[in-house]
Amino acid sequence: KPDNIIVLPDGETVKVADFGIARMNENEEAQKTQVGSVLGTPRYMSPEQAEMNALDVDTRTDIYSIGVMLYELLTGVTPIDKDTLHQNALFRVLEIIREEEPQRPSYRLSTTGDAISGEISLQRKLQPQKLQQILQGELDWIVMKALEKDRTRRYETCWRDQRRRPTNFKNSSRRIAAG
Repeated sequence: KPDNIIVLPDGETVKVADFGIARMNENEEAQKTQVGSVLGTPRYMSPEQAEMNALDVDTRTDIYSIGVMLYELLTGVTPIDKDTLHQNALFRVLEIIREEEPQRPSYRLSTTGDAISGEISLQRKLQPQKLQQILQGELDWIVMKALEKDRTRRYETCWRDQRRRPTNFKNSSRRIAAG
């Protein structure tokens, strides 16, 4: 979640704190205490975390959370909004996380209303229609790949193995940034 991303005073160095629920599973004792409990912030929780059994939680859980943050940066809202969280019981929210596909960021931006899309467009110094155009295509694709319900279809990593894995998150993002 965004609270775990720390930008140091130099403005360039970024640290990630507390990203690593998957690493906790390497410790069997920690895994025993997790079964049947909810671990994570629901708005940033992966489908495998929502299973509450900790069996399929690995680094792709963190990729999912990064995808949620990117979605939020692009649209101003998370795939599961605050209203949905507050209007539903926890087990329904977990079911939504596991089973319901989020809207593509470009579509979500077009349906959030003028206040939110206008604010985001203003922050990006772009007209709302131009921002939607930019999101359509590869940016939508990158976010939706990170948010895949099936973790085997998600990015496996952000940074490692760049030469052998052309579909890692870092390479996809650089291709977009380069135009």
